[in-house]
Amino acid sequence: MTDDLEQLRRQFVGWEFGTTWITAASGPDARRIYAAKDGCLLTAWSAAELAVDIRREETSGRQRESQPRAT
Repeated sequence: MTDDLEQLRRQFVGWEFGTTWITAASGPDARRIYAAKDGCLLTAWSAAELAVDIRREETSGRQRESQPRAT
């Protein structure tokens, strides 16, 4: 499972990644993956889902930066 985190680290330089495990007495444990950068925190149940969210955030962040600010 750490292979997917290493892949995310290589793919999205500048983001910090980690995991949180959720345990349940009645069923299997589940892992939640998180990514953080510049005050933004994203979480997902899978690395693929998180990668989509990071791309979306990076795209929307670039769009916000390119918009003129009201004075």
